This record gives sequence, structure tokens and C-alpha cells, in this order.
Amino acid sequence: MTKNFLVFAVGIFAVSAVHAEEKRAADAHEHGHGVFRMAIEDDHAEVELEVPAFDVVGFEHAPSTDDQRQAIAEAAAQLGRPADLFAMPSAAGCVAGRIEIAFGALGGDMHDDEEHEEHSDHDDHGDEKHDDHDDHGHEDHAEGEDTHSEVTAHYHFACADTGAIDQITFGYFDAFPNAEELEVVVLSAAGQSAGEVGKDETVFSID
Repeated sequence: MTKNFLVFAVGIFAVSAVHAEEKRAADAHEHGHGVFRMAIEDDHAEVELEVPAFDVVGFEHAPSTDDQRQAIAEAAAQLGRPADLFAMPSAAGCVAGRIEIAFGALGGDMHDDEEHEEHSDHDDHGDEKHDDHDDHGHEDHAEGEDTHSEVTAHYHFACADTGAIDQITFGYFDAFPNAEELEVVVLSAAGQSAGEVGKDETVFSID
């Protein structure tokens, strides 16, 4: 059951990601609008937050000034405090464990455990090809539209009682004033809940 659930969860996240990407592409990468995905199972929950870089740092290109580098550092610190961004009921007893944050074209990716260093080593094997791809991408942007970059954060929570997760209160919009709306998808053994939250509606109820 666990294996099937995880496969199902990955499938939902993948479909949601494609839908969100297509929607943002159709909206010309609309600033202020991101996606929050959560999968709940047994004694843990996985969360993925995907938002335009503009929403969290105010720009979408590699930093070129000390102020921009500081903005990324501050955003990373804020994203590393999930309880300030999306609070679950205290009765659930959820504690954040592994956290991974990727800043896309901005650089400065971070993670909180050593196991992911292997990914960095793996990525190095394809540096030359990757660099060629990146150069091509930057040239395209230079000739046309501005660079668009996404920031993605992944969180793992260990929970005492996942059944008590009946709502999520979002402090995300206070932490990042440029943000306006999040598409929310929550998957559990009971089914799927989906909707939106924004500056004026920060509580998402899980059906």
C-alpha cells in the first residue's frame, strides 16, 4: 500500500506540475502565482512549493550585486522555516526534517543533509553538455523575452498524527509580499483536495 501510495502521489505531483507549468506559460509566467503540493501518509507528509523567483527575491536572473545575493540568502533562510510559511494544526505534531531548496537560474541551491551531495557529483559528469544547454537558453532569452526562473522547495515532515491535518494556514504571503496566490493540491489516503489560497484567504481546509 505504501509503494502504491507513493507512486500515486508522485503521479499527482507530476500531473499538477505539468498543469501548473502550462497555466503559467499561458499566462506568460505570471508573477505572484505559485503551486503548493502536499502528500500525506501514515506518519509523515511531503510538501513541494514551486513559485516564480520574483515572488521570493524580486528578480529572476543570476545575482549581480551584493543586495541581490543578500536577497537570495534571506529568501533561503525564510524558506528554511516552513512553520512560518504553512502551519499545520499543532495536534498533528509535525516536525520538519529534510529540506531542499532550488533557486533555478538564480543559483544558491541548498539542502540540509549529506545524501544529496551525490546528486551534485552526478551533475558534474554532464557539466559540458549542461553548460552548452544553459548558454543556448541564455542566448534565447537575450534575443527575446526576459529570463523566467522558478524557486522550488521540498520539505519532509515526521508527524505524530497525520489524521489531525485538516487545514493549512499560510503565512507565506506575509513572508513574501510579492506573492498573491498559491494553487494548492493535497493528496492523502482519503483522497485529493484542491483549491487556491491568497492574501485575503490564507486558510486551506482539507476535505
